[in-house]
Amino acid sequence: MKKWVVIAAWLIAAAIAFPFQSKLQALASDESDAFKDRGAESTRVQETFAARFEDGNETTAVVVYPRADAQRFAADAEQLCTRIPDLVRIVDYPCPNLPPERAPPPSDLKPLSQDGTTLLATIITSDDATESVNRDVATIRSIVPKDAFVTGEAGFAADQAAALEGIDETLLIVTLVLLLVLLLLIYRSPVIALVPLLVVGIAYIVAAGIAYYGAKQGRYQATGQATAILIVLMFGVGTDYCLLLIARYREELANGTADAMGIALRRTAPAIVSAGGIVVAVMLVLGVADYNATRWMGPVLAIGTAVSVLAGVTLLPAILAALPTKAFLHKKPIGSVWPRIGALVRRRPAMLATAVVALLVVGALGTLRDQGTLDFREQFRETPDSVVGLRLMQEKFPPGQAGPVDVLAPKSITEDNANGPKLHEGRVLALDFAGESVDQELVLMRLTLKTDPFAEAAHEDVERLRRNLHAIAPTGLVGGPTAEALDSQTALNRDARLIIPLALGLVFLIVAILLRSVVAPIYAVLTVILSYMFALGVSSLVFDKSDPAMPLFTFIFLVALGVDYNVFLLTRIKEARKTRSHEDAVIYGLERTGGVITSAGLILAGTFAVLLATELESLFQVGFTVALGLLVDTFLIRIFLVPSIALLLRSKAL
Repeated sequence: MKKWVVIAAWLIAAAIAFPFQSKLQALASDESDAFKDRGAESTRVQETFAARFEDGNETTAVVVYPRADAQRFAADAEQLCTRIPDLVRIVDYPCPNLPPERAPPPSDLKPLSQDGTTLLATIITSDDATESVNRDVATIRSIVPKDAFVTGEAGFAADQAAALEGIDETLLIVTLVLLLVLLLLIYRSPVIALVPLLVVGIAYIVAAGIAYYGAKQGRYQATGQATAILIVLMFGVGTDYCLLLIARYREELANGTADAMGIALRRTAPAIVSAGGIVVAVMLVLGVADYNATRWMGPVLAIGTAVSVLAGVTLLPAILAALPTKAFLHKKPIGSVWPRIGALVRRRPAMLATAVVALLVVGALGTLRDQGTLDFREQFRETPDSVVGLRLMQEKFPPGQAGPVDVLAPKSITEDNANGPKLHEGRVLALDFAGESVDQELVLMRLTLKTDPFAEAAHEDVERLRRNLHAIAPTGLVGGPTAEALDSQTALNRDARLIIPLALGLVFLIVAILLRSVVAPIYAVLTVILSYMFALGVSSLVFDKSDPAMPLFTFIFLVALGVDYNVFLLTRIKEARKTRSHEDAVIYGLERTGGVITSAGLILAGTFAVLLATELESLFQVGFTVALGLLVDTFLIRIFLVPSIALLLRSKAL
């Protein structure tokens, strides 16, 4: 009776949470504030502009006409004036339906290219929320000719949203198909293949509902990146936890244990809960980050992992108990491969440990390569309309015109004409006054750099502008896309220096408490760090440029998930030591967990490899690096390195 109560409770929870899964995706679609540093100067520019200027949340779309047709521009602008509800102004075109006070201030920049072939139309709207930007850009693209390109910050935001549109459904379908195929190939049993997918599917629906509730209450903000990784993480780790219990259940059935399910659950629950606790703890550490996308991702993924663990130790046992035992019986619980591997590890632990470490160190040397940073133009796997337009714009116009620098300063700065040259030191092409605050105390200036604003070299220009501005006006602020990129990179580096030690400390503490050992957590953590460095080194050789967030994200996933497998192995060794010598216990633990850990590693690597199907380069690289690291963990660390170290350390290993 108890098993049916548990199953019913989960089904009721899933039924209640089901409507909120789609609402979570809709909530996560607004990423206008996600990729920013919460305390950065560029963020304060946006906050000050939103609070003290009339059109504080404005955003800009730039239409690049490859044929300079003034009549066509005028015809398009006439439609844009009436069809964009939150239009502030169209530069160089007075909309008759807009109030006169919104006329643009004079600018030193010209909308016509020097060779007279290309025309720019700058469209400014008052709402930078993702939904509004998508609507406005779609309207603009429906009006302008097919050979014109919509770029600028609005164009980029719309194309990024389009790249993430439907990604959750795509990842869910691909993940389910991949897992089903892998489970059928590994276990050749429809029941074993379908039960974990059913359990994790129900858990995912419940977790999505809880995550939506937390985001709706304002405890954090859901992002498309977080909801996409939530699917991959839950189906990966959730299936792993299910397989660990199912493998032990099958083993107890094969041994003729009377209460096979009860014994299997008591033996595996501590490892599952501890492994899940490690992932939850590491994800919650992300909450100390200053970079918004990192900080907001932590709670969502922690919720998903916690629900996966709960389902693994309640719903899964209930379903297994409700099914006939003959569906899980097998005559050869460990097969013939693992005893041969165990014999090899027993004979040559020092040689195997040395060989594996040497291989991983060689791969890790790739991190010494000077890898570039992806800029806005390189964030997409397939070049979208906004990037094509940007490249054409930078080809025909001064490159800095594509991303001006915003400067907010006291109005008094304009009283001395010498302040302009002191500020920019001749490094800008143009300095335009773009408006003043409602209280007339602040002015907004837009500076057009001579250099490419999306290249790393422009970061030096922003740093120099900030030093000069603060010398003239200490309360002044410098923002804009170049400053945002600089501040984001700085925040990610600062977050990594804080999060990595905290995460490692928590992992060490949890493993030490679980195993009641000080030595075991040391090599459990160090081996995972080694596999991370190998994966990151190989990734550095494969990709010329990477997203600044990639090293931190991959570290979090590889350390948290990699240590899980060490926990599964070492807890089984510790259990076996109660009735066996240390050496026999190590080999026994390897033989008994080798199949399930290898299966789990393949499945988890496969789920992260699903990210290779995304259109965003950053997620593609995270998927590649994490999948590679997990495969190294599965086939080198867990099979050869950790057991070899445990043998070499003898009784001190645990």
